[in-house]
Amino acid sequence: MTKYTIRQETQQDHAEVYQLIKTAFETAKVKDGDEQDFAVKLREGKNFIPELSLVAEDNGKLIGHIMLTKTPVAQSNGERYEALLVAPLSVLLAYRDQGVGASLMKEALRLAADLNYEAAFLTGDPTYYQRFGFQSASKFGITCPGIPDQFTLAYEIIPHALNSIQGTIGEW
Repeated sequence: MTKYTIRQETQQDHAEVYQLIKTAFETAKVKDGDEQDFAVKLREGKNFIPELSLVAEDNGKLIGHIMLTKTPVAQSNGERYEALLVAPLSVLLAYRDQGVGASLMKEALRLAADLNYEAAFLTGDPTYYQRFGFQSASKFGITCPGIPDQFTLAYEIIPHALNSIQGTIGEW
């Protein structure tokens, strides 16, 4: 088992994180091919939260990364509910199945709770993400345009946070 540390991403990590995401998604089951560029766009956007951009490091080498950014849920009453978007979660192939992704997810959600966020969303493989408590966002009446319901997932950081929230996840 690899020993690694999880820490906040720094500006000096950006180039290595870009390559890590690109390399990790080359061997991913589900991919768009532009995940690394999407991460750059999120990092440069107004919804970026530096405290929620984390890396896993093994002896000075970055082996995993996760980013949570703010995302709105546009409700039918015109109000916006501020939640988090988990994207992307990346682990290099040689370090998969060693708990790196799970450690990154758990730490990111713990920090999100410390920052008083109530819910997080992602698009991805339900089989993988259900282990962390993610469930279909459609269960709450929440959808994401262009993404099939079975791949749009929600996590209540605060139990029952989404009970009265219905709508559409904002621009990603």
